[in-house]
Amino acid sequence: MKSITIIRHAESSGSSLGVLTDFDRPLNIRGLSDAKLMGSVLLNKKINLDIIISSSANRAINTAKIIANQIQIDTNILEHEKIYKSSSKELFNIIAELDDNINSAAFVGHNPTLHILSEKLSAKRFIEFPTCSIVKINFNIKSWVDISIGELEYFIFPELYKIFN
Repeated sequence: MKSITIIRHAESSGSSLGVLTDFDRPLNIRGLSDAKLMGSVLLNKKINLDIIISSSANRAINTAKIIANQIQIDTNILEHEKIYKSSSKELFNIIAELDDNINSAAFVGHNPTLHILSEKLSAKRFIEFPTCSIVKINFNIKSWVDISIGELEYFIFPELYKIFN
């Protein structure tokens, strides 16, 4: 049994009149708060991650760090440059190349890639995929090269969680 947790980065600031590149944009106040909230939600769900792999963009890596801190895991966060502007197919290939000793991996990155990948891996349709959305999908496989459609365990995001909890 393997699982993938897909996390869209939290909300970020604008480019401040062109001072910052898209890659360098930081999380804004709401983004910082949402990342902490969703990390707490994952802690309550008793998530267990062997690895967190993140886009190296500022807003993604900081989302990954906040969530890792909230869920109290001490695994290193692996920054992967290709996630920043990857297609869902490229990200799928990164997943298929994971070491089979890894049973549970999280990917932190960007839209539309993560939205598309989540739909493909779960065979579900998500009308929206807001910032700090989290999708967990379980796969009945022993090797990552065998990854195909899995079973959606949950799809959560800050606004939904704030309304119902």
